[in-house]
Amino acid sequence: MGKFISWLVLALFVLVVPLGSWYYLKMGLNYRKNALKELIAKDSISVTMDSLGLLNKKTTLLALHSSKTIEGNLVSIHNQFKNIDGFQIFTFDSIHAFNILPEGYLSGFRNKYEGKDYILLDTSIHIRNTYSNTEEDVKKLVEHLAIIIPRPKEYDIKMKK
Repeated sequence: MGKFISWLVLALFVLVVPLGSWYYLKMGLNYRKNALKELIAKDSISVTMDSLGLLNKKTTLLALHSSKTIEGNLVSIHNQFKNIDGFQIFTFDSIHAFNILPEGYLSGFRNKYEGKDYILLDTSIHIRNTYSNTEEDVKKLVEHLAIIIPRPKEYDIKMKK
């Protein structure tokens, strides 16, 4: 009986654990690939439109409107991503504690996306997606933010000579 249990445990570690790990990693890779398909660049803001350079070089969430629910969502998103240097939130309307774009800044751009509440911009000022203020869209926005924000560079270990 003891030998059988030993062989069973060995088979578990040799076969089941690697296959389970492979399956788990493959599912994560497929999830990321599908999410990146949703995040292809749909439009962009020209550098001349962003004359002050406020949106360039950082992943930006633009809030097009203001309401209590939008303000609450922005606060929770800010709290979730506040320690990331490459992320910023801008609003067109005055929402407490968030950066406000100057009056008339990107005015034609704002009218183009009138039916949406949030716009996700990457570091090259490409519009990756637009979102409304529904619970489902806000969850999708947070998932997309986690994917599109550039990861910090990992430093290589250098050996002293």
